[in-house]
Amino acid sequence: MNLYDYKQELDQEGILLSFSGPMTHEMIEGVGRAIRVKIEGGEDGDKKAALKVFSIFVEQVENVIRYSVEKDHVDSNMSFGIIVIGKKDGHFYIIGGNKIETEKQQTLESYLEQLAAMNKDELKVFYKKRRRAERSGDSKGAGIGFIEMARKSSQPLEFNFQKVDDIHSFFTIKITI
Repeated sequence: MNLYDYKQELDQEGILLSFSGPMTHEMIEGVGRAIRVKIEGGEDGDKKAALKVFSIFVEQVENVIRYSVEKDHVDSNMSFGIIVIGKKDGHFYIIGGNKIETEKQQTLESYLEQLAAMNKDELKVFYKKRRRAERSGDSKGAGIGFIEMARKSSQPLEFNFQKVDDIHSFFTIKITI
């Protein structure tokens, strides 16, 4: 692989960050700071966009840490996935992906379709309702992170699932600012 050509390709696609591998809570702080500096100090210098991108980046990493079935054998707080942040046609985008259990796909897909169909006011009301709701036994956040991402997105959530094998799928979600 020619790394220079790969970097040129990333630059042409407007990709500011591409990270694939183990993710931890500690990673959020360092990478997040670099993202904010890059966006705030860029040609547009947009602090509001930098905060939104950082917030969605945090949610994306949290999703990988919590829900990826690929865990480190030594440190179970370390999960594997991919996060891409870019800017194209004047909009920032954040794409996250990780392997999940296929049996959870239908529930997640239905929930995300529901969020994608809501307008900003409906999302706000739904967010408040979910914040007050009791969490089910296996829930790790009542889907609040997805609601937050949908509220900050300038376009409906984009997501897909790709079958990996008989028990796993790869979940991808894209948020546009």
